[in-house]
Amino acid sequence: MTLTIRRAAEADRSNAVELLVAQLVEHRLASDREAIAQAVGLAMAPHSPAWLILALRYGAPVGILLANQEVSVEYPPYTLWIEELYVIPAARRTGVASALLAFVRSEGRGRGLRALNLEVVPTQEAAFALYRRLGFTEVHRTRLHLQL
Repeated sequence: MTLTIRRAAEADRSNAVELLVAQLVEHRLASDREAIAQAVGLAMAPHSPAWLILALRYGAPVGILLANQEVSVEYPPYTLWIEELYVIPAARRTGVASALLAFVRSEGRGRGLRALNLEVVPTQEAAFALYRRLGFTEVHRTRLHLQL
């Protein structure tokens, strides 16, 4: 099966929005299409620290990864926080997520990144298995949130 992993282009904007909306709906989270479209626009803006990566199978979008490059003192000079990684249900367990992460890992090394960071909901056993298989390790910290 032909799988292409690449940075999202302007022509991909609506597909990116739809994939991210689908992810939030699947996780029963608020999925404000306008807010998601705004976030996609910011990620695609010139000089944005965001990485918006698409997975396409035979030209059709099947996955997306949204991440933000951060300055790090723990892993200098930069790390990448993977905010979203989503694969449509029909394409799961076919290597799409692994390919997205391999692309980001390769590109990241070339750009001086020292680590990839992400979070996983404890009930996502398949995601945990994937990340562990790829070499991710658990960091025993608690993520906190303050809405502004």
